[in-house]
Parts: sequence; structure tokens; C-alpha cells
Amino acid sequence: MKNIINYYYNLNIVDCYINNDRYYFYIDNTEYIFMNYDKSIEELSDKYNLYSNLKNKNILVNDIITNINNQIITIVNGKAYILLRNNCKSRNFNLNDILYLQNNTDTIFSKKKGLDNNWIKLWKIKIDYYENQFINLSKINSLIYNTLDYYIGLGENAISYLSFNNCYNNRYCVSHSRISINEPAFDFYNPINFIIDNRVRDFAELIKNMFFLDKIDFDTFILYLNTMNFNKSEYLLLVSRLLFPTFYFDFIDDILNKKIDETYIKRIINKTDSYILFLKSIMMHIIYNKRINIPIIDWIIKKTD
Repeated sequence: MKNIINYYYNLNIVDCYINNDRYYFYIDNTEYIFMNYDKSIEELSDKYNLYSNLKNKNILVNDIITNINNQIITIVNGKAYILLRNNCKSRNFNLNDILYLQNNTDTIFSKKKGLDNNWIKLWKIKIDYYENQFINLSKINSLIYNTLDYYIGLGENAISYLSFNNCYNNRYCVSHSRISINEPAFDFYNPINFIIDNRVRDFAELIKNMFFLDKIDFDTFILYLNTMNFNKSEYLLLVSRLLFPTFYFDFIDDILNKKIDETYIKRIINKTDSYILFLKSIMMHIIYNKRINIPIIDWIIKKTD
């Protein structure tokens, strides 16, 4: 791979090492990563245009390096690769990184309405997929068969909550499909991972991720929440996003793709009751401490230890 990188990028690297289909090397004390690109090729042009826009505004982002043919993708043995220059320090990302991207990109994109409808549409598609695959899933994994109905119900609750509440004045910014507190800052600032969405998205997905990794408690959540300064519409989005069980559906996908075994999803299932109580505390805090009159979800508010 070293010779391929040297040829396609006019580089003279001495050595590189591989980890999870990523090739790492250094030039002038700067880290470069030649990594497999497994996302949609059709989206690549938009990703690059967004990257260029952010670079022109001096916003921190890892650099996409084009090859000698001025192409973003380099095909090696039938697989697509992309070269990135790491402009981040070697560390995991944190809440401050979310705030940085939000504060520096929410003025780039015009304020839009209808984001909630987009979430609703995507969530319905996801739920329909699992419902249609229910019989096949039951043959593959009995644990999924015995729990899928419950999590589909959570998803439908999230859709209903968002459907019956009008959300407006949504702030768009650079966001991510998924984030993990364990991921390096390199992945967080990798423009290939960027999407444009409401600023609630990354915050909600971070909270869900941290909860199921036992890395957040309610007091810490409140400290985080106080930095966000959400309006009423964003609190509605937050509750619905926290309720929608991406934490479960993502693990189903990983099990079906044989990326993990069912041990991981057992941990999710075992912590779900405590997560719903966590969400109850969040709703009560928004209503009574933040004095934001959001609708309650009766069965969650009535839930006890």
C-alpha cells in the first residue's frame, strides 16, 4: 500500500501501519490517514463542496487530499479509498467539539422549517423496514424476536410526539449521522462524516451513547444541557430524538452484518428501563426547572423504579 500511496499522491512516505483498514503515516510530523470509503459515491461531491466551504471560512476540518488525477477516490483492488490529513490533536472528541461546530456553522446555513418532518419520514422508513423483516429477524436471533416490538413501540412514540407538536426556527449546522464518545477527534472532524441537520441531533446522540456506555449521569447531563440554550422547539426535538431507539436499531444492524455478537445488545436491553427513567427526569427538568411547557408522555411520567 505504501507504493500505491506514493504513486497516486506524489508522496514519499517511508513507512505506514494499518489498523481497521486504515493506513497511517506521517509527513513533517503531520498524520495522514488513507482509509476505506464505504459511503455513497453519489454523496461525495456534496461532501467535498461542504468541506471546501468550511475550509474557506477557516473552520477546523480534516483535509481531503485529491490524487494525481484530481480525484477524491482512489480505487485499490476494487475498493474505494480516500486520503485525509489529520488537523486534530490525538484525542477523543467531547462536548466542546459539538459546540465548536454548532457555533461556527449554524450561520452558514439558512434557517429552515420542516426538519421534524424529515426525521419523521426517515424514522417511519426504518420502522417499516424492521416490521417487514420481522419474520426473517426471528429466524436469525431469538433475542431480537422477543424485544423488537417494544423498541418499535418506542420509535412510534417518538414519531407521534414529534408529529403532534409544531417545531420551528430550527438551527441547522454541521452534524453527524452517529457519534460516539469513544471515537477520536479525527472522525468527528472528518468531512466525509458530515451531514447538515438541527443542532439538537449531535447532542441527543451523544447523550444516548454516553448513557449506554455508563459515562453520564443526570447531574452531568444537566451541566451539558445548560450549555445548549435550546428553545421550546428544540426541547421537543430533543425529547423525541432521545426517545427514538437508535441505540437498539444500530445494534440490530451490526448483529445482522455480523460486526458484533448479541452480548452488546443484551447490555442495551438490560439498561433500557433505567434509560426511560433517565428520560423521565429530563422531561421533568425541562418542564419544572427550565419552565418550558412541553407536552408530557404519560406512560414515561408514570414510570417508577
